[in-house]
Amino acid sequence: NDFLFPAMSANSVMHPGQPISHDTVQKWINESTTGAGIHGNFLTHCFHQGGAQYWFMFAPVGQWWTLAKVCWWGG
Repeated sequence: NDFLFPAMSANSVMHPGQPISHDTVQKWINESTTGAGIHGNFLTHCFHQGGAQYWFMFAPVGQWWTLAKVCWWGG
């Protein structure tokens, strides 16, 4: 397993084979949106599915994702 954001212990030791927790990601999302003055509740699902939808429907011509790629992504 190779994670973009691996887990990190309290003493800053990285654990490359272990993903960060859902709670940590949600905390970062909340801090980021609050800091940017964006009000509302945003969950990790918003980012996962929204990206796939963008690349399938709204990306510039020639950069669209195929339906197979969207399904692979989890859309």
